[in-house]
Amino acid sequence: MRLLVACVLMVTVCACAPANERPVRGAVPGTDPPTPPGVPPTLTASEALRQRSLPTPALVVSPAAGASPSAVSSPSVVAAPPIVRTIVPSANGHVPAGSPVTLSAVLVGRGADLASASLSADGADAGAQIDKRSPRDWTIHTNQTLANGTHTARVLVRDASGLAGGFTWQFVVGDDATPAPNP
Repeated sequence: MRLLVACVLMVTVCACAPANERPVRGAVPGTDPPTPPGVPPTLTASEALRQRSLPTPALVVSPAAGASPSAVSSPSVVAAPPIVRTIVPSANGHVPAGSPVTLSAVLVGRGADLASASLSADGADAGAQIDKRSPRDWTIHTNQTLANGTHTARVLVRDASGLAGGFTWQFVVGDDATPAPNP
């Protein structure tokens, strides 16, 4: 048994030489390694990937304003609209019948502070309340008594810059999967 373990260890140790010391196809024993020690050439950074300095704004002289220079504005970054996150009940989820259903969503302003939000159930305003944890983190919620069947909830949110976001989802009250009557 010891002889077997010694053979396995010897084979393992012999086979673990660094990659640049292993013979390449057609190599003759005793020749120099094909690559110099250090970083293999395939791992050096490409010139196209090297970090470059950003251009500085140029000064423009406006002929109408005389000789007063003004900085050229850089192109603006596309603003991100607000998003709806963490909805309750979950999309295509089931909630028990016979008690009020809690509808809620977390709203996140990504490009600007949030300005307004609405929540509707089956196309009608749900009379929701808004909890404002911060200017960009709100929760909108309400409790509704809903009949058995499939219902649709919709959240709309708008930020201070005018960008809008929203989410529409369906859920089922009770075990019945028949559509709810349209108001």
